[in-house]
Amino acid sequence: MPDGARMSVLDSPGTADTIGVTPSIIVADPAPVAGQERWRPWHGRPRARDVTCCLMIGISAVYAIAMIPLTPEFIASRPMLLELLSGSNSSIVAAGSFAALHGKGRLLLVVGAALPGMLRFDWVIWWAGRLWGRRVVEKLGSHSPRTAAVVAAAERQGTRFARPAVLASALRPVSGAPVYAAAGWVGLPLVTFVILDAIGCAAWATVLAICGYLLGDRGVRAADLVARYAVLSIAVLLVLAIVPHLWHARQTRRRSVTQGSSL
Repeated sequence: MPDGARMSVLDSPGTADTIGVTPSIIVADPAPVAGQERWRPWHGRPRARDVTCCLMIGISAVYAIAMIPLTPEFIASRPMLLELLSGSNSSIVAAGSFAALHGKGRLLLVVGAALPGMLRFDWVIWWAGRLWGRRVVEKLGSHSPRTAAVVAAAERQGTRFARPAVLASALRPVSGAPVYAAAGWVGLPLVTFVILDAIGCAAWATVLAICGYLLGDRGVRAADLVARYAVLSIAVLLVLAIVPHLWHARQTRRRSVTQGSSL
């Protein structure tokens, strides 16, 4: 029997009882539901602040990619300018190594120069958490176990969790974005957030600068090597920046397919 005829027979009144099929299990191919449409952090129509925050997040991503070709260009010639612009770990270590050639007093300048680059867009993620709450916290962490723990702790403890979490987030080897968004979600004031974030970033920058200082001339030679092989350095940095995002996107898509097939 053709598919169209089969569906018309099944849809006719009383047919399901006649052929012994429970009506509740006669279901056509599932249509897309609202939760499976393109994900958006807001409900309904976006407000001006929603669009502005999304735009700022996009700018932060473009800015991070734009810093990649500057790393081999500046790391051996202007490491402090590079850390001022990017706040990357490699630029802080390189600046610390160059400071070893000019005395310990330069270490304070190295740490201070790193802070604008390290802090530049953290407040945007805090703002996203303030605007969109739990939805954006989970999305930023791609539903990872760590993000689930952040969400649970934020719900239980509120700002009592957010304060130490923001302070320690710069010292962790993973992205602090879920913590920053959670801080906005639970109502941590922006000024308090910025102060705690700055303290944590200063502590991490101090560790990196001291490591570079201890490397001394070896760190300078490594920076020269990166600058010499600029094309290869850019390629490696691009791979390190893009591959984790592609992997997370693939894992998220795979989980969505698995959840959809189980329904």
